[in-house]
Amino acid sequence: MNIIVIGNGFDIAHNLPTKYTDFLEFVKVIRYILNTKNMNDIDWGKTNPQIKRIVTDDTGNIRNNLFSKEKVWKNLLDYNFWIEYFLQNDMHGKENWIDFESEISDVIQSLHRDMHGNEMEFNIYDDIPSVLSNEFLDCYVNDQNMEICKDIKEKLYDDLNKLIKALEIYLFQYVDKIECKKISPDIEEIINASNEEKENKVLCFNYTNTIEKLYTNNCEIDIDYIHGKVNNNYEIEKNNMVLGIDEFLSLEQQNKNIEFVEFKKFYQRIYKETGCKYKTWVDRIKEEYLLYTKAKMKEVERNVTDIQSMINSIIDSTIMSKKSRKHNLYIYGHSLDITDGDILRDLILNNNVNTIIFYHNKESMGKQIANLVRVIGEDELIKRTGGNTKTIEFRLQRPMIEDENFKTNTGKKDSL
Repeated sequence: MNIIVIGNGFDIAHNLPTKYTDFLEFVKVIRYILNTKNMNDIDWGKTNPQIKRIVTDDTGNIRNNLFSKEKVWKNLLDYNFWIEYFLQNDMHGKENWIDFESEISDVIQSLHRDMHGNEMEFNIYDDIPSVLSNEFLDCYVNDQNMEICKDIKEKLYDDLNKLIKALEIYLFQYVDKIECKKISPDIEEIINASNEEKENKVLCFNYTNTIEKLYTNNCEIDIDYIHGKVNNNYEIEKNNMVLGIDEFLSLEQQNKNIEFVEFKKFYQRIYKETGCKYKTWVDRIKEEYLLYTKAKMKEVERNVTDIQSMINSIIDSTIMSKKSRKHNLYIYGHSLDITDGDILRDLILNNNVNTIIFYHNKESMGKQIANLVRVIGEDELIKRTGGNTKTIEFRLQRPMIEDENFKTNTGKKDSL
């Protein structure tokens, strides 16, 4: 089985503007156009050139243009706490969605501390929380709709869902219209491998279906959109995209203090029913290795006549266990951040799984190594990157190549 894990770096490698900063630049432009009704003298800022072209062309569509969706956009963007927060907040040097989620987590944790205090006795009807960041307070004070402290959570959650819906529309109506002219030879080679014994599985942390459009025309592939997938609709209730935070409470508090559970990824995965196909893949991997181990131990027991031969047999079976590895894990465009640590551990920490981690450059490789230490621990990382116990390899991404289907105008790609 080949399992390909892809993160946002995969879309970025295809020149798609899917960084959160790309989305915010788009939001600034959309708000200006709708508020001024003016397509001239627009400050496009750092808006992606292809998005700029699509926005400009879109206004010429009489039936279905930007202005025809004005009410939708204004409902999603106007007086949205998170939009205001991120537009005001200095995120210099940060461009990954994990940075975005980290900022959300900081706000939620700050509010949680203020509500509970050290002794967990904070009254939600008391004054405005005092520990919140300056950016939060600025947005809070400017919002006349929040009169009492208990309203904060409801507004934050409602506005987060609106932000996620705005992101979905951006990805479907704009990013999906960008033609990808190049593809990754690494991913193409894995998916199109001639070894029929290997099933192809994809664990996609992205909301887009880039891998479906570009790589799965001639082969069957099972894809798990663990964080949901964009859909063509404007209803907030039909969105299944996960954008939240990780658990920040201690084990003792997790089951007691659930005020902000709606913001957490595990809750959103369950509530939005994104599914967890990868769990069945992991169960199969573990079961196969368990059966192999039991078979080897029975063989040892049959052949053992003394202590020394038992030791030798155990050593031999450990070395031979490398032959049981039937599964390959390929990680492409993922930072290996601790936010997805539970999933990564499930996949990587198997002795019958060889893991290939693609990196963009040495700097990104260094960050991936540092993140992997937090995910699986220093000892596991050392053990799995050398010697007879090696199961992890870092590999430099090959340069993107011309997409022959695009080049020859054959193999038409499906839209989202």
